[in-house]
Amino acid sequence: MSPRRIALRWWFSVPFLVLASCRDVPPAQGSGVVPKTDPQLAEHTPIEIAVLPVVNKTEGNIPAADLRESFFEALVGRRYSPLALDFVDRHVVDAGYTPGASSEQAVLRVDVERWDTSLWKSHNAILVKLTAHLIGSADAARGELWSGEVDKRFDFGSDADQFATDTARMSWVCHQVANAVLSRLPARVPKPGANP
Repeated sequence: MSPRRIALRWWFSVPFLVLASCRDVPPAQGSGVVPKTDPQLAEHTPIEIAVLPVVNKTEGNIPAADLRESFFEALVGRRYSPLALDFVDRHVVDAGYTPGASSEQAVLRVDVERWDTSLWKSHNAILVKLTAHLIGSADAARGELWSGEVDKRFDFGSDADQFATDTARMSWVCHQVANAVLSRLPARVPKPGANP
C-alpha cells in the first residue's frame, strides 16, 4: 500500500475515532438540575445554614437521614457553614420553629417527591425527583434565595458495586445525589473580615 493511501485512510479514520471517544464522556455534575437563584444570594450570602429534616412527599420509605447528612456535607463542600444537625434538632420544634430561631442566616429544606429504587437491583439506578430550597432567615435576606430541582434517573453503574452492604451503597448514593444538586448552588466566596 502506498504511503499516500495510508495517509488518506488515517485522515478519514480520525473523525470516527474522535466521535467514538466522545461517546463515553460522562455527563457534567449537576446535569439535569434546574437552579433558580435570587439576586439576594449574591448580595447577602448566608454563612450559617440550618439543614432541616428532609420532607418525604412520596408514599414509600426514603433514606431521609442519609439524605440530610449528605446535603449537610455538600454544603461544607460549597464553603458554607451548616449548623450541627443535633443542634438544629434541639431547636426545631415542628409547630413552633421559625427560620432564624437558631441564629442561622438561612435554612435548607429538601422536599423529596419521588425516590424509586425499582431499577436498583438490576441496573444500579434510581429515579429521583426532589427540590432543595435555600431560604434566607436573616433580616438582610429573606425568602427563597436559591432552589435546585432535579427529576431524573441516576445511573451509578459498577461504581455502586464497590460497597459491601446495601446500607453503605445507599449512603453513597445519597451523597452523589446531594452533590449533584448542590453543585448548582453558587459556592460561597469568603470575604476578608467575614466569618470563615
